[in-house]
Amino acid sequence: MQLYHRRWFASCLVTMAAAGISTAAAAQGVVTGVTMKPVDAAAGTAVTATATGSSPCGAVHIDWGDGAAITYATSTLPVTQSHVYERGGAFTVRAQGMGNCTGEATARVTITGPPPPPPGLKGLDVSPPVQTPRTPVTIALQGTGSCRIAVDFGDGNSQDVSGALPMSLRHTYPVEGKYTITATPAPPCGERRSASLTIGQPPAAPRIAGIDVARVRDAASGVRAITVNGTGQCAYTLDFGDGNSEGRNAILPDVVRHNYPAEGQYTIAATPAAPCTGGARSVVLIGREGSGRIARVEIQPRFARPTEPIAFTISGSGTCRLRVDLGDGRSREMTAALPHRFTYRYPSPGDYEVFVRTEAPCAGDASGVVRIRRRLAG
Repeated sequence: MQLYHRRWFASCLVTMAAAGISTAAAAQGVVTGVTMKPVDAAAGTAVTATATGSSPCGAVHIDWGDGAAITYATSTLPVTQSHVYERGGAFTVRAQGMGNCTGEATARVTITGPPPPPPGLKGLDVSPPVQTPRTPVTIALQGTGSCRIAVDFGDGNSQDVSGALPMSLRHTYPVEGKYTITATPAPPCGERRSASLTIGQPPAAPRIAGIDVARVRDAASGVRAITVNGTGQCAYTLDFGDGNSEGRNAILPDVVRHNYPAEGQYTIAATPAAPCTGGARSVVLIGREGSGRIARVEIQPRFARPTEPIAFTISGSGTCRLRVDLGDGRSREMTAALPHRFTYRYPSPGDYEVFVRTEAPCAGDASGVVRIRRRLAG
């Protein structure tokens, strides 16, 4: 009899222990509701969502209805979280229990404000629009929303991209030339856009290379045409040597007329401002052009490639009226104190014979040859 009671008691203990484990395993929370505060708000202001129910609850997942969905860790219910809507509209908020928490609930919130713009490609920008070969170019696709776009780089290559606008691409062009880049969006993202790009050598840095001075026909005897030679657009100060000066900002070569009413010798100077470099000086003699003589013309270098600067130095004495035939159908006329130096660029290959002549009372002439080649030997 005692043995029977002991066995019955042990069986009861096992049953109670099993019941205790089952009760602990069944301990979990349930999300039963979600409350929005306020239910009407303006875009850009914070609203709160409070999930209610029974504890314990290890986490609550809240989908705010505008694309944002976040799982928030907690231990008990209720739990309150905040969110900012960036655009207007009516949104359904869903709160769902996670882990040892079940159940879900929904609520509505109305946000006033401008509606989101429709998705669309608004523009295509290329930076920089002029670039050197093998240097990456940035292609910016401007617009709003998420779009799928086919980009044709204009060099036989293309790429399909998708995602939120704006977005940027990079592409490298190894060959010089002009290219048209097109971006064709898939509906409903608008119409095709295009932009132009030039791949070539960078332009020469702005620089003042020399000054030429020439008489002006049918003008007073003291009027001179002053040509400031060089490349690029340059801001500079032109000092006429007679107490007057002028600030200039021009694409070189730049021609300025100036009147010297009194006889004398004047030193003209061109002084650049950064980023322009170089500088030049020249002497002009007014009213006392005397007998002088051209001795020779020095050319440096005699062999060059197209567009490279060639320096001409006319040696001699005195101040003379000069005419320089450059051999390519162009010429220059100037009045200058010898020796006089100026530069010139030949755009095309060829052999060019240069002649320098003067007028009485000066005398003499000179000549030389310049050889322009696309490729120089050696």
